[in-house]
Amino acid sequence: MITVTHLTKRYGKVTALYDVTVQFHDTEVVAIMGENGAGKSTLLKILAGILPYDTGDISIDSYSLNTQSLLARKQLGYLPEMPELYDRITGREFLYYIASLRNLTDADTLIPRLSAMIGIDDALDYELGGYSKGMKQKISLLSAIMHAPRNLLLDEPVYGLDPLAARTIQEFIQQRRGTTVIATHATTLVEAVAHHVYFLMQGRLIAHDNVTALITQHGSIENAYFHYKEKPPC
Repeated sequence: MITVTHLTKRYGKVTALYDVTVQFHDTEVVAIMGENGAGKSTLLKILAGILPYDTGDISIDSYSLNTQSLLARKQLGYLPEMPELYDRITGREFLYYIASLRNLTDADTLIPRLSAMIGIDDALDYELGGYSKGMKQKISLLSAIMHAPRNLLLDEPVYGLDPLAARTIQEFIQQRRGTTVIATHATTLVEAVAHHVYFLMQGRLIAHDNVTALITQHGSIENAYFHYKEKPPC
């Protein structure tokens, strides 16, 4: 479970996140939606321990990100929107490298099993520089879940992917256990996999609700998004 309390993040005079309080529960798929610059990626990077924050408290499975950072981050897997990979090594070499960083002793069995599950096993011995965007997304996702984290952060996991790659990742999200937080513009993905959705506008949390309830009330998540964008609650 991820708990965020009164989180504020500033870049100079610009406030990227303002007094955000949320709680992402176990076994729940949560979507965070908002226009570009709303603070979605900033929130995920802070939760992943990549960005510092100005005020507030964050706990990951009861570990404080501020005072128990290493333990908190061990509970997380993070997929950035634009994964940066080493072009001149193979997918298999990359995964063994990640396994060594995480002190995983079962990489020989783990890598084949997970790569088959994600649908990247037939490309493990190709150099990463020759991977398509979808293949890079899959190998990056695999590297994020190798240590079996209870909490998974996904930033635009299906953006720009072909339908087959997008479906593979969508099915993985639907089947996994634990807490999954997705920052996305893809309303169809939200409707397919998310239990709850939060709407951010200019760094402020303006609304949140159960996905099914929003679809019942507004007809679609897209309609709900524009409803709250045009008429945010007071």
